[in-house]
Amino acid sequence: MRKMKWCVLLVCFLAIFTSCCKSMPLSVQKRWIIDDATGERVKLHCSHWVAHTQPMLAEGLDKLPMNVIAANVAKAGFNCVRLSYATYMFTRHANNTVRDIFHSHDIPEMVTAIEKHNPSVLNMTHLQAYEAVVDALGEHGLMVLIDNHLSLPDWCCGNNDQNGFFGDRHFNTSEWIQGLAFVARHFKGKPNVFAMDLRNELRGSRQNWNVWYKYVSEGVKTIHEINPDLLIVVSGLSFDNDLSYLKTRPLDLNIDNKIVYESHVYSFSGDTGRWHVQPTNWVCNATIQWFIQQSGFLLSGKNPAPLFVSEFGYNMEGGNFADERYWPCIVAYFTSVDLEWSLWAFQGSYYFRQGNVGPGETYGVMDSDWKDYRDPNFTQKIQLLQRMIQDPNSKASESHILFHPSTGYCAHVSDDKEVVMGDCKSNSLWSFEGDGSPIRLMNSGMCLKADGEGLPPSLSEDCLSAQSSWKAVSMSGLHLASFGKDGEVLCLEKDSNSTKIVTTKCICIGDDDPSCLDDPLNQWFRLVPTNV
Repeated sequence: MRKMKWCVLLVCFLAIFTSCCKSMPLSVQKRWIIDDATGERVKLHCSHWVAHTQPMLAEGLDKLPMNVIAANVAKAGFNCVRLSYATYMFTRHANNTVRDIFHSHDIPEMVTAIEKHNPSVLNMTHLQAYEAVVDALGEHGLMVLIDNHLSLPDWCCGNNDQNGFFGDRHFNTSEWIQGLAFVARHFKGKPNVFAMDLRNELRGSRQNWNVWYKYVSEGVKTIHEINPDLLIVVSGLSFDNDLSYLKTRPLDLNIDNKIVYESHVYSFSGDTGRWHVQPTNWVCNATIQWFIQQSGFLLSGKNPAPLFVSEFGYNMEGGNFADERYWPCIVAYFTSVDLEWSLWAFQGSYYFRQGNVGPGETYGVMDSDWKDYRDPNFTQKIQLLQRMIQDPNSKASESHILFHPSTGYCAHVSDDKEVVMGDCKSNSLWSFEGDGSPIRLMNSGMCLKADGEGLPPSLSEDCLSAQSSWKAVSMSGLHLASFGKDGEVLCLEKDSNSTKIVTTKCICIGDDDPSCLDDPLNQWFRLVPTNV
């Protein structure tokens, strides 16, 4: 009987890890990440879980059991976690216990709380605790990207923190390589660990391209020689904002099928104040063009490569003027090219951050108690982002999803032929051949027709009139405009008080009017191409 119980447990264990790792190992094929075994695309839609700060422990274990947090990550629809660490955790503090480090920071209330929810963790070493988190995530089918966030455990990042570039006081290159080698070796064979990140947000006055090429090459080779199954995520300069030098000098290491590039983009990337003083359509266009010039160019051209936006996010408490405009702008672009991404961040709070005990994370998916979503509309806002929208192996013809990025809703045709907004799991599909053509409901002879200001667009068999001719207007490219019965230009707009779509006078679509600061977000729509 005892032997049978052990056999059942073994079968369950193998089933869990087979499920979590059915897409392992992964490789690169042009701009896509693929399953080695099947050649099918694997889209990364991840969240970040911080473990690199001074306590050197994955956040939240004072709030909930580790297994519950891992389950909640999966429940939120993510398929992987970017789990950060600091080099010194494993090169200098690997044998220190979690209890010892918390006592050294004199935060006994956190020790008490961890003892309540995760009592076994306190007597673990940092390595054991980190590995326990990796295993908990694997039990819930979640892949793990191990992210070298910095060397000295601390909050990140500043230009002058001496933790930002090769050769800085807290960035000894030999110790960094030693840390990468240790992690690659220790987690080799861990079924849900699919990638390692060389280093987060390179920065500071010492940064330059030649040094970058030297040490990035060394880091990549170190990991690949030890653990050739892993994807290796490579960051650029200027806080992960700049990979533009790859246009003229590619990273040539003869292991291209394992290299993924990463980039970060926030509302405060670049010119932080522009959202307040310029038309929103202008700033959105400038943001996307800047992103493409700095890193997005990697997705196209003669030798495309995968681009993983490993940090982006918004203030989930609301009320942040810039974030409320940046988010739909960047999400509209991400869905249009179906990027891989990791959201900052899952944690709702920190043990200890910048001298404060127990502060919340306003960009966190979870609230400060780790019980509810900080933004009640969060899951809807990322629903389309989490879907695979483009499949390089698909034989299906291209269609489009009519997407409203501010809310995360997609257009549906109801039973009574009304066009309304709803979730993006069962949305309608449309054909669109470019500016000046009709938006046609797939597999029908019906087209979207503007019937007049303030009125819902109708589905009509009249697909040749000016009222059924649509084009993207404004610098953002996110207004879809047609003509009303009287020849006036009208844009699609989501009704503020319902799920209905109406057509109204376009807001701030003039490219030459810097004084138009009205809010156009309800009029932002994107026809997202899909072949899935």
